[in-house]
Amino acid sequence: MKWKITAQFLLFMSLSLLISFFLFLVLNFVFLYSNLAQQDRIFPYQNPGSYTLGFAGNIGFDNGEISIPAEELQELRKADIWIQVLDENGSEVYSRFKPENVPAKYTPAQLVQFYKYTGALEHSTIFVGMLDEGDRQLSYIMGFPEQVIGKTILHYRTETLIRDGLLVIGIVIISVTLIALLIGYFFSKRLAKPLVQIIEGIQSLSRGHFQHAFQAKGIYKSVFQNLNHLASALQSSEIERRKMEKTREEWVANISHDIKTPLASIKGYAELLQEYELEKAEKERYFDIIQDKSHYIERLIDDLNLTYRLKSTSFPLKKKQADLVEVVREAVIQVLNHPSFEEVNLQFSSKLERQPYCCDVELLQRAVMNLIFNAIVHNPPGTDISVKIQSAGNLVSIIIEDNGKGIAPDDITKLFTRYYRGTNTGKTHKGSGLGLAIAKQVTEAHGGSITVESEIDQGTRISLSLPLKS
Repeated sequence: MKWKITAQFLLFMSLSLLISFFLFLVLNFVFLYSNLAQQDRIFPYQNPGSYTLGFAGNIGFDNGEISIPAEELQELRKADIWIQVLDENGSEVYSRFKPENVPAKYTPAQLVQFYKYTGALEHSTIFVGMLDEGDRQLSYIMGFPEQVIGKTILHYRTETLIRDGLLVIGIVIISVTLIALLIGYFFSKRLAKPLVQIIEGIQSLSRGHFQHAFQAKGIYKSVFQNLNHLASALQSSEIERRKMEKTREEWVANISHDIKTPLASIKGYAELLQEYELEKAEKERYFDIIQDKSHYIERLIDDLNLTYRLKSTSFPLKKKQADLVEVVREAVIQVLNHPSFEEVNLQFSSKLERQPYCCDVELLQRAVMNLIFNAIVHNPPGTDISVKIQSAGNLVSIIIEDNGKGIAPDDITKLFTRYYRGTNTGKTHKGSGLGLAIAKQVTEAHGGSITVESEIDQGTRISLSLPLKS
């Protein structure tokens, strides 16, 4: 993966430079051609050769005397150009603005040398033109400032021109490519390495490896930071998923045990009734046991069904206007009327004589009863339990308080988990582990909340808070 990204980047760099080099050559050729083809009298420096040849039309003869229009001379002075007209023998017959040390006569060799090399004649670059005056053939020299106009000579062999040109182009292309590859390699390492790390990091996350932390730096700093946050979130989700899976397995095991135990009793007593002749009183006792176990399984299934229905946001509450004080008092009475809990020290008190409240009476009573049953079952006999109602602001609270064993901090965090069953039960607990989860779901369905305060060997206080505008 790393070398694939690097190779693509190097190829892109090389192609970019080669295309740029080709465009550079084309633009230079166009620029050079346009300069060679241009004849501009206003800016003669752009094409001094063409300007010199064209200047012959400005040199006139008046009775054998050479003359140049005053406006042209003004242009020459403005551009710092001097002119010298020579006869057939190379002797000067006319000049304007020439430097002091410019000779008045030239040999052919001198003319060739001065014309060929920039600055050879008084720091001037000269160009030569020809004049025809009758049967005379004159020549003229125009000198341009060396610091403005220069000249060079290109030598080449005609028979090897194409080969040499291709060789130069090949060397340039190879050099540009090598430089591009070298530069691109170092840049690609800086760009491709973090990209490879990002890709490998995503692949690692997809395989469930969330422990690796990336060093957030460079141009991809924010990407690495987001990867670290994602890894942390996925790791937390995975830990929570494993906890839930473990809790679910424990809950299924408990439910299976709680169902199998009464089923075994039902099966055993049914076989006894079928195979043996029993007295009427004994048969009735066995029938009562079978019926009790059947009711237990039915309640267990109903609790399971209810907790999943409450989990759905579309579950309809059968709300109606009721007296909350009377609703809670009736729940306490139902607990005390249970044959197993007749001797429980359970007290009810309310600072409110009456509290109108719109609620699902049956479900709210069930939530309160579940909380009371939890206080009874998880504490030793003789534990004092109180149920109170009080209001504060826009909230009304139902408080179930006891002076029993208390709840360990670790258990408090799991107390209302649907699949959790406490471990500090004082007697064999036949519940499904759904009672407190149902109480919490019913409270939240009414827009309320449950809080727990507890200390080991000091007791527990559970507050069920409901908004008055329900």
